[in-house]
Amino acid sequence: MTNPKHEILNSKQIQNFKFEIQNVLKLGFLILVLFSVSMLGFSVFALAAEQTTISPPLITLVPKDLGNNEIWYIGGAASVPQAEVVIYLQGAQGETLSFTAKSNEKGEWFYTHNSFLKEGVYKSWAQLKIGGEFSPPGPEVSFEIVPTALRIGTYRVSYEMLYLALALALLMALIALASFVIYHFRSFRIKNARLHKEIREAEEEARRGLDLLRMDIKDEIEFISKIRKSRELSIEEHRREEKLMHDLDLVERHLLKEISDIEPALS
Repeated sequence: MTNPKHEILNSKQIQNFKFEIQNVLKLGFLILVLFSVSMLGFSVFALAAEQTTISPPLITLVPKDLGNNEIWYIGGAASVPQAEVVIYLQGAQGETLSFTAKSNEKGEWFYTHNSFLKEGVYKSWAQLKIGGEFSPPGPEVSFEIVPTALRIGTYRVSYEMLYLALALALLMALIALASFVIYHFRSFRIKNARLHKEIREAEEEARRGLDLLRMDIKDEIEFISKIRKSRELSIEEHRREEKLMHDLDLVERHLLKEISDIEPALS
């Protein structure tokens, strides 16, 4: 036979076991609910944080190759209109500069640098600033400043302008040289014409003088010939006659010939 005390004890143990199982199930359900609420809260917080993060501005306009005589510029679009855009510029040596621009009603922004950049490769990116908060840095863009101009201090002279200046200088030199040649050629022509005139005048005077001299010599020779007819000439008169004949030959054959040779040389 079954002892009644044992039956009562087993019934109480079963009830206690069921009660403990119910408590464990309640505790597990409570833990599951708390975990679900925690995950839901974390998701909501993450979503809210994601929604409150400021989107970085995009760079849509930047020259890839720019001459060192050209002004650098950059532009893009921001997610917030009328907001401040901070632009960063990093050179090849690692130095970083920052500038600010403001987006318009459509969120578009544009910046123009106020001076020339040195030759080299540069990087640029931008951040959006709203109040005291910054957006994450936007995508980087790279560009290069190439030497297209000669630097003279703070001034830039493009090679095209330099070539044009050299060409103009060469043209001016050629014009000056041509003017110099034309002037001196004209001066030479004038002086040469004047010299020809003077030579012709001197030639005419010399010819007239030689003609007079020849006439005087002939007169002397005729006078001696007349004396010869009346008497014998003395030795001195013979010598004078020979000298006069020699002088006449000199005048007619040599001096007048030399003067005649001058005319073709002057023409």
